[in-house]
Amino acid sequence: MALLLLAPGSRTTSTTGESPLPARNGGEVREYQTNVDGQQVTNTMGGGGQPTFSQEMIGELQFISNRFDATQGRSQGVQVNLVTKSGTNRFAGTFRGNFRDSRLNAANPVLGTVQKLKNQQFASTFGGPIRRDKLHFFAYHEYEREPKEETWNTPFPRFNVTLEGASSVKHGGLRLDYQVSPATRLMVKGDKNTQFQPFGAGNNQHPAATSTTYVNNDGLSVQLTNVLSNRTLNEVTVGYSSYLFGNENLTTWSRHWMAQGGPFGQVTTGSPRIQLTGFNITGNAAYPRHRVQNLYNVKDNLTFSYDAGGRHDLKLGGEFLFHQHYTHNCTQCMGAIDARNGPIPANVEDIFPDAFNADTWNLAALSSITRRYTLGIHLSRRTPVRIPNYSAWAQNDWHATNKLTLNLGIRYDLLWNAFSNDEEFLPFMEKGRAQELNNIQPRVGFAYQVNDRTVLRGGVGKYYAEIIQTTFPAETKTVALIEVANDGRPDFAANPFNGPPPTFEQALTRFCSAPQQAANFAAWQARAFSGTAPCLLRGAGEMMPPEGAYHMPHTWQSTVGFQRQLGPVTAVEADYVFSRGRNEKWIQGNVNLDYNPTTGANTPYVSTGAGRALLPYPQFGIVAMTPFMGKSAYHALQTALTRRMSNNWQASATYTLSGLWTGVGAPLRGVTGATPVLATSTLAPDLAGEWGFDSSDQRHRMVFNGIWQVGHGFQISGIHYTGIGQRAQTSYGGDLRLVGAGGSEAARLRPDGTIVPRNGFTQPPRHRTSLRLQQRISLPRRVSVDAMLEAFNLFNRPNWTITTQESSPQYLQRTSGENRTMQFGFRVTF
Repeated sequence: MALLLLAPGSRTTSTTGESPLPARNGGEVREYQTNVDGQQVTNTMGGGGQPTFSQEMIGELQFISNRFDATQGRSQGVQVNLVTKSGTNRFAGTFRGNFRDSRLNAANPVLGTVQKLKNQQFASTFGGPIRRDKLHFFAYHEYEREPKEETWNTPFPRFNVTLEGASSVKHGGLRLDYQVSPATRLMVKGDKNTQFQPFGAGNNQHPAATSTTYVNNDGLSVQLTNVLSNRTLNEVTVGYSSYLFGNENLTTWSRHWMAQGGPFGQVTTGSPRIQLTGFNITGNAAYPRHRVQNLYNVKDNLTFSYDAGGRHDLKLGGEFLFHQHYTHNCTQCMGAIDARNGPIPANVEDIFPDAFNADTWNLAALSSITRRYTLGIHLSRRTPVRIPNYSAWAQNDWHATNKLTLNLGIRYDLLWNAFSNDEEFLPFMEKGRAQELNNIQPRVGFAYQVNDRTVLRGGVGKYYAEIIQTTFPAETKTVALIEVANDGRPDFAANPFNGPPPTFEQALTRFCSAPQQAANFAAWQARAFSGTAPCLLRGAGEMMPPEGAYHMPHTWQSTVGFQRQLGPVTAVEADYVFSRGRNEKWIQGNVNLDYNPTTGANTPYVSTGAGRALLPYPQFGIVAMTPFMGKSAYHALQTALTRRMSNNWQASATYTLSGLWTGVGAPLRGVTGATPVLATSTLAPDLAGEWGFDSSDQRHRMVFNGIWQVGHGFQISGIHYTGIGQRAQTSYGGDLRLVGAGGSEAARLRPDGTIVPRNGFTQPPRHRTSLRLQQRISLPRRVSVDAMLEAFNLFNRPNWTITTQESSPQYLQRTSGENRTMQFGFRVTF
């Protein structure tokens, strides 16, 4: 991550703890792909993090921020490529240790205390010949253990608990390289990586949302390289990678809806998910969960060089990638309480006396402000989702003259069943929807050498992304999502069904959309919607949209710039970058809405009363959908000054001036048959997904790096990051429009009728300096020892994050910050 921080065009903001890769719209639009030795390993499940690897295995890292060639795909922004280390004809290895201790750290600027932390990290490598010039090996192992504590910083002192526990990370792997003949080489590589976190980071929401997390990722790859002639090379890769993660809440709850057993066994952890105005006791609604992604791939790359009006380096290739996702989400099985019909109760700390024992919670006390209760009734666990991907490409790098090189490429990707095309949930989602078959991606680039010191470069291309999969389209077969409105009982929030909930089979017959309930529902409508419905409302989460509201997300990327050598070891470069995104994923929290053409506001979503008469589907509750109608525009000036190592020092500096704008098309009102119904009236800005700055927009980004070989084996190196103009999501934090969902379209209307500007707050500037002191001691027999002392955020800049939700008791307060940390370590090389 520190390496990515240095790259021109990188939008990494930190050396620790944050994603190094771009994401927007709540992480639903990810602009990257990660590959190890040419094999894709990215997690596309729409949950969990990304695979992790030991730095000991990495021989090379390549970061391509835009306009990668046609041999790479399934990303609308960035490619990160890792090349692993291999053994040689000499036995060699390393042993490394890094250590952190909170006694070396500064105090947390918000809490005012030094949080407990002890970190021990050990890593080793060993490689060499099994048979000289024929068979080599490289092996590595890494182990990290971190006892630590996390403290919550909510507006309510009794919720500000401190948790202590230990996280762990293990990495291991082996690579074998066999030179079958002078023209043929075989590589076999395997790795296994595990992580465990006892709880999440402390924050300013209720601690019941935190959970344990376990992650496993592993892979196996076989690569056969054949030199067919002095002009032709063929490379075949067959690989497998797996990513698995799971979560479980720390809160105990003996009265869980599945306490007596079910598809997930006996569940006695977790708590109801509770939305209050300005404060939440929520977290992920799918816990406990366990998800697995298996990726299988076969790839062939043929490289051929020939002369015809200049030299041509032609690459032809194809790939088959098979996704298989297993999802065991206990979706809404804890229940969700919408308690946004009033302010936070003054005695909220008394209502929840023990943050981690839901049996002590007085849920009935929330009944007066509760609007609805939602519960997922499960029949079984999910069936697997299988998605094949077919790719083909041609890339010709044509050295037309001594000064001009043209990069001409074309790529085709077919992601079959990308939009759950064969799943059905009527009337919102019909099976048999059309596949996307026209994902052709032309790419053109050039480099022109003006003179022996200056090169002009640029190009344009189309880049399709890979869909971030969700489980909701398939889960309607196994989950009955029930919504019941508050019927006025004083214990409604604790006893929403006035007894036990229905079984899955009972729920299917009691839904208002079921044929058995047609007469009851008609009678309820005839009473002008007064009272509570005699049948149950069925909800759904994140349905795939109908035809006309989805296409594969893509960008058109274009760049133009120059690079100039200023001296024997120094160069400067500058590029203008433009990326235009279309058909990007956007989550609409509720499509079961209508809109008033006069006011531009939605018809309020209510479960009783006359308001329901105007809703598109009164038999249904809240139905979320993921229309692919988002759009974006990224403009940037990327500059870099680089001085290579000379006279014992080197340095680099990058500066990016950029802007990222995003928005969506007209929200969906629902569907009629297989046709999407768009809200065509002029909508209120908070409902229209208006065009504006994205929450990940950052105006200025500067990174400085340097290394000084002082002498006698002593080295000083450092890095400084400055980020200015980072946007933040802004909202009121309630649902005053009665949309019924928890997304951004429900949260920006203020009580006085004005609307909170979208992403209208800029966080304070961030400055972070890190320093390393290193002493190398050379010993006989090619052995050396490095001793290192490192300080992160050396000058202890707080780098505040401000809370921007207006209904929060901590509005405009500094709710998180950074502190100085230190690490010492050693490395033995032999």
